[in-house]
Amino acid sequence: MNDTIYADGVTDVTVVGANARVRFHTLVSEGKGKPKVVHAFTLVIPVEALATFGERLPQLTEQLLQTGRLKKVQREPAKTNPPN
Repeated sequence: MNDTIYADGVTDVTVVGANARVRFHTLVSEGKGKPKVVHAFTLVIPVEALATFGERLPQLTEQLLQTGRLKKVQREPAKTNPPN
């Protein structure tokens, strides 16, 4: 069994009952232009485990920033539509 499974990103997260389904994808080149998003696998874990993972992400992000493995990206604020 292969212990390492690769994905380029998370497609979506769905909660069904006591479990969360996290769908991952890979990017496949189709010549020139934008790569195609292809489903890679689905991870099913208890929602409590997903919550714990989410709590640990800020610490991981900070470590990656401090070691230079991740660069902070300045994002423009989201545009909001004025109320009618």
